[in-house]
Amino acid sequence: MLGAGQKTCCDECGRVRKEKKITRFYRPYEIEVNREDCLLDQGLVCMGPATRDGCGGLCMKANMPCRGCYGPPPNAPDQGAKMISALSSVIDAHEPAEIDRILNTIADPIGTFYRFSLAHSLLRRVDKHETH
Repeated sequence: MLGAGQKTCCDECGRVRKEKKITRFYRPYEIEVNREDCLLDQGLVCMGPATRDGCGGLCMKANMPCRGCYGPPPNAPDQGAKMISALSSVIDAHEPAEIDRILNTIADPIGTFYRFSLAHSLLRRVDKHETH
C-alpha cells in the first residue's frame, strides 16, 4: 500500500496515552471528545493499535477514531484479533459478566474490527477439504 509504514497508527498519533481503564465504549457523537487525550482512553473504539501507519493519523487529527483503512500492521496476521487484544488491555473488569457488559457497548464489533480486512481474516479461513 502506498505510504504504508512498519508501525501502527498510534505511533503517528500526537494524542497522549494515559493508560486509562474503560468501563464503557462510546460512539463519537455520544461524548465530548477531548482533542489531547488518546481516543481509546476516552472510550472510543479507535483502530490505531491494530492499523498500519503511513496515513499521518488523519482521522485522529480530525478528532475521529482511526477506522483501520491501512490494514493490519506487519507481524499481525489478523487486524480484528489484534484489536481485540488491544481492547483487552484497557477494559476495567475481571468478572466475565462485567467484561461482557463492557464489550456489549461496542456497536457492530465485527464490522468495526474487520471493516477493511474481513476477507483476509482468520475468521474467513476455512479448510476447503473440511467436511461436516
